[in-house]
Amino acid sequence: LYTCTTGLILLLVMAAFLAASVREARQAQKDQFQLVWNSLSARFQSSNAFSHGFLAQTETDYQMILHIRENGTPFLYPGAWTPMTDREVLIQRARDCAEAEGVFMDQPPVSSSTSSSSLMVIPGDQKDRYYARILVAATRQGVRSICAVSYLPPIRYVLGRIIVELCLLAVLGIACLWLASWKFVGWSLKPVEESQKKQAQFIAAASHELRSPLAVLRSAVSAMSISPQKKDTLLPLMDSECIRMARLVDDMLLLASADARTWSLKRETVDMDTLLLELFEAFQPACREKGISLCLELPDQALPTVSGDPQRLRQILLVLLDNAAAFTPSGKSIWICAQVREKKRELALQVINEGRSIPQEARPYIFDRFYQADPSRSRKQHFGLGLSIARELAELHHGSISLEDDPQGRTCFMVVLPW
Repeated sequence: LYTCTTGLILLLVMAAFLAASVREARQAQKDQFQLVWNSLSARFQSSNAFSHGFLAQTETDYQMILHIRENGTPFLYPGAWTPMTDREVLIQRARDCAEAEGVFMDQPPVSSSTSSSSLMVIPGDQKDRYYARILVAATRQGVRSICAVSYLPPIRYVLGRIIVELCLLAVLGIACLWLASWKFVGWSLKPVEESQKKQAQFIAAASHELRSPLAVLRSAVSAMSISPQKKDTLLPLMDSECIRMARLVDDMLLLASADARTWSLKRETVDMDTLLLELFEAFQPACREKGISLCLELPDQALPTVSGDPQRLRQILLVLLDNAAAFTPSGKSIWICAQVREKKRELALQVINEGRSIPQEARPYIFDRFYQADPSRSRKQHFGLGLSIARELAELHHGSISLEDDPQGRTCFMVVLPW
C-alpha cells in the first residue's frame, strides 16, 4: 500500500514533468520557427535576390519548404528537402488558410505595404503537421510573396530520450520505494508485534495469578461444605486469599489507568525529609520482625522539596522496601539513602539491600509487568507488578527509576526526581 500510494505520487509528478516538457518542446518549436521566419521576412523585404544555395541551406537546416512568388509567377526552385506530404499540397493548404484570413499571395495588400498571415498549423497526409506563414509585399513592379512551411516532428521523437529516462526512473523509483517500504513497514510493525506479545504475556500471567487464589477459595469452600468443623481454620485462609486477589486487581487497575493516561496526581509541595522519616518509622517494625536492620542515611543539609503527590511518592518507596525485605535474609540490612544533585537539580533516593543479587540476564526485564526472576512464582506475596507500578509513578513525576550497580555487590534501586 505504501509503495502503491507513493509510487502513484511519483508517477503523477513525472507525468506533470512530462506535460511541462511537452509544452516547452512545442514552445521551442514555435519559437524556432518564429525566429527563422523573422529572419526570412526581414531579408525578403530588404533584398530582391534569393539564391538557390541560400534557400537550399535554409530548407535543409530547418526542414522547411520555401515558396516565393512574384506577380503570380513562382520562383523556379525545385526544393532541397522532401517532406512526407507533397510540397505543392502543403503550399496550397497554406495558401488556403491564409486566404481565409484575407491574405492573398498574388494580390497586393490594400491598407499597407505588407500583410502577413498568423502562425498556421497545416496537417499533412501522413499524420504529419507543419507550421506555416505567408508574407505579401507590394513592390514597384507589382506584388511579391513568400510562403514558409516548417515540419513539426512528433513530440515522441523530440522527447524520446526524456520519455525513456522518465520510464526508467519510474521503474527504479518504484523498486526503491518497495524496498524502502518493506524495510520501513517491517521496522514500524516491530513495536506493534512486541506490544501484542507483551499483551499476550500479561493476559497469561494475570490469568495464572488470578487462578491461584480462586482455586484456593474453591477448595476451601468445598472443604467447608464437607467438614463444617474446619471453618475456623479455613476462614482465615480464605480471607488472606481474598486480600491477595484484591491487591492484584488493584494493581492491575492502577496499571490500566496509567495506560489510559487517566492516572491523576494530587500535586503539592512535599517535604522529602519528613516523608522519608515517616516511611522509615512505618516500615521499621516489619523489618525488625524479620530480623532485618533498616537504616536511614540523610545528608546534613535539608533535602529540597519536591512537587508531587506524597501518597504516590510513598508508594514508590514502599514497593522498593517491600521487595528489599522479601529478598533480604535475616541478619542483613536495608538502607534508605538520599543524595542531592545540585547541578542537575535532582534528588536521588536509593533503597539498598544485602539480599541475593539480581542476575544479569534478568535485569532488562525486572520492570516488565508480571515478570519474576523466580519462574516457579513460589513467592505468593508478590505478583511482579510492584516495580512496574513504581516506574509508572516515577515517570508521572517526570522522574525515573533504575537498578544500579553497587560496588559492594548489593542490590540498589535508585529513584531520581526533579526539584
